[in-house]
Amino acid sequence: MTNYYVKTPLMHRHFPNLGDSNYASPTFMVKYEGFQPGGSFKSRGIGNLIYSKMKTIQESTNKTAEVFASSGGNAGLAAATTSHQLGLKCTVVVPKTTKPAMIARIKCVNATVLIRGEDIYEADQYLKKELLGRLDYSKIDPIYVHPFNNPLIWKGHSFLVDEIVDCLRDDGIKWSNIKGIVCSVGGGGLFNGIVQGLERHNLADKVPIIGVETRGCEVFFESIRQGKRLEFTRPHSVATSLCTSTITEETLAYAKRYSSKSLVLEEHDVIDTCLRFTNDSNMVTEPACGAALHVGYYPELLHRALGPLNKDDIIIIIACGGFSTSVADLKELKVKYEQQNQQQSRAKATSSDIPSSCMNSLNEMPLARIISL
Repeated sequence: MTNYYVKTPLMHRHFPNLGDSNYASPTFMVKYEGFQPGGSFKSRGIGNLIYSKMKTIQESTNKTAEVFASSGGNAGLAAATTSHQLGLKCTVVVPKTTKPAMIARIKCVNATVLIRGEDIYEADQYLKKELLGRLDYSKIDPIYVHPFNNPLIWKGHSFLVDEIVDCLRDDGIKWSNIKGIVCSVGGGGLFNGIVQGLERHNLADKVPIIGVETRGCEVFFESIRQGKRLEFTRPHSVATSLCTSTITEETLAYAKRYSSKSLVLEEHDVIDTCLRFTNDSNMVTEPACGAALHVGYYPELLHRALGPLNKDDIIIIIACGGFSTSVADLKELKVKYEQQNQQQSRAKATSSDIPSSCMNSLNEMPLARIISL
């Protein structure tokens, strides 16, 4: 079988404590998903979806399997990379917000890229209603690839937990020392996969998951807070890979069942972390990934979410990877936020006493409408 995903390293990593020194830093281990063929964890789930569907089509029909994916960037790159490995044609529909560099990367693996809509939702609607509606189904059996909402995607992501289990066993580390797994949350695909992997090993009720978002697209946090799955009408964030309008129903159900934690970060803090991590590791990280890595530099956030921690406690961070940002992009964003802060200071903004990284951040919420469960 073509390796549409690879086993990635789980490595100990020292993060300097840049926050409140009164809070001890636990031991951190980072799962580096940027080494996947498509540059992010998306290769796991989307690869599993495409491969599984392709095998079913090949075994049941003489039609040609062809991949059609909607994406803001990373999911499309994963779909295009997997399709190229499997010898399948691939079309990716992205919104206007997708960066030209990402579009170029997707095209480099022989995928067709169409730019439609203002966000991922609109791009996906065009794919389903317009593009798929014009297909010759007598010859083509389409493989529709949503960025995150498919059980086969979650199953593929769950293999990540199997690797963690094997690595900890080989290193002689007991699961009783693992106090939490940190991951960024967009629509919930990675989160669902981690939960399912933990369930497979009877660990879901023993190891809490801390889902991290940035202000402006905190639909996971708000859905948990209100106990209902919400849909943001116009999510906005520097972490474009997290900008989904809603989470899956299963994501909220899992969060309730296992008392998952939710953390919302300020955008400028995440940009600082991305630049710091890039400098420390010589690996460029996009904001969606930097959001999870942020807790390594600021362990007090974990203390607030999980309770007291010590140096013998272990936190696993899923560095989800991603190709949407360059160092130049990060520096440009940093300048942008510095200018905004200067303007706010001159205006003597009353919000200056609000902590820049905060749990349960409720201010400046995007417009939202409630979806009944």
